[in-house]
Amino acid sequence: MAERFDSIIIGAGMGGMCAAARLTAAGQRVLVVEKSPHLGGRCSHRDRNGCRVTTGAIMIPMAETSAIRQAFDLLEVPMNMIELTGRMRYRLAHGDFDQAKSGGGLRGVIRFALEDDEERTEQLFQTFLSAMQNMPSDTITFRDWLEQHTDNENVINLFQGFCAALMGTNLHEIPAGEFFRFLAYSSRGSRFGMAVNGNGELMEALARAIEDRGSRILRRTICREICIENGKATGVLVNSKARGEEFFDGDNVLSNTGPDRTVAFAGGRDMFDADYLARLDEFPHEAPIFHISFVTDEPLIEDFDGCLVFGNNRNLIYLEIPSLISPDISPPGRYLHTAFGAPADAANADLKKELENTLRELEENFPGKLDGAEFLVKARHSGEGPGMHRWAGHMMPVTTSIENLFNVGDGSTSPGTIGTEGAAASAREAARLITSEKH
Repeated sequence: MAERFDSIIIGAGMGGMCAAARLTAAGQRVLVVEKSPHLGGRCSHRDRNGCRVTTGAIMIPMAETSAIRQAFDLLEVPMNMIELTGRMRYRLAHGDFDQAKSGGGLRGVIRFALEDDEERTEQLFQTFLSAMQNMPSDTITFRDWLEQHTDNENVINLFQGFCAALMGTNLHEIPAGEFFRFLAYSSRGSRFGMAVNGNGELMEALARAIEDRGSRILRRTICREICIENGKATGVLVNSKARGEEFFDGDNVLSNTGPDRTVAFAGGRDMFDADYLARLDEFPHEAPIFHISFVTDEPLIEDFDGCLVFGNNRNLIYLEIPSLISPDISPPGRYLHTAFGAPADAANADLKKELENTLRELEENFPGKLDGAEFLVKARHSGEGPGMHRWAGHMMPVTTSIENLFNVGDGSTSPGTIGTEGAAASAREAARLITSEKH
């Protein structure tokens, strides 16, 4: 007889783990199946030559209002973090700007882009504030909206870097309304930090608390099929080297594998209704990301314990030096750096060439300082494991057209949320639906 669970979760990324935490805290017995030996997906780390190198996420939301923090708090799991809130630096062609830790970040970066023109700064800043109160339409892109209010190239480049680095999509790819929903959401008491000992430590701590409450996490376990009977999800068929093929019954199935793979696991497109498939097909684009991690004998930037966002490049968008934030994350005298890039056009990307250009732009921004660097990661996150499974503003809902089958993760984020926070917010919504009487 098949072992039965209240909910079964496929994939132990941030969405899957936060869903497991919430449902376990609500008294459910949950099963998580994960194909990797590691937990966290893009919010994990790997050990490379004595360094704890992120698999993607760097800045982790940690405010009490964060869906991530709430999932940890429900199981009384502390988040071992170093706070980075306000430690932002922006680079444009004419120089660098450090965001004031006391606040006023939006006005400050606009003033920097406009090279201290106070009149134009105040005018554009007030336009942004107005848009946060009365959201623009999602039928135009943020670039379209921005160009209605400024033709300043520095401003456009600034927000291109901001969108690519913090939202995973370019100016011309994100709906205007979604940009301002994100800006409003992220400006409300947001706090960010970096995991002291790597993201994997955070996820392992959460996993222990989940299992201590009676739920299970099976690693190195591949999902073969989401079983559907009479239009309802009833369980999953999995396989592992250790246990072979197994079937588990479940009242609910949650997929943290991306909306497209959920459809494939559930028997293909014929199992879903036309309206759901139309929405799936309308904006099918993923958001690829380029990830470069390397170590040097000296930091590229001295005394910089924050996050650098680039608005002066085609592909390079972000740099952090984790060793200057948490020294134990790399060997003594060695400085771990993590940089990210994004395609200039995610729908028509040449990933190989644009990764090469990201590396070139890194050299151009820090001439001569990469001599002797030891590169640990030069990766293109795309395909089944992209930076995000959907573009910001074009997400799928957590519900599907199959009863008791849900999506969680970065392809089903709530409006105004993105990345790890968006994945956790999707878990919050799915858990709310599952634990309510009317779902």
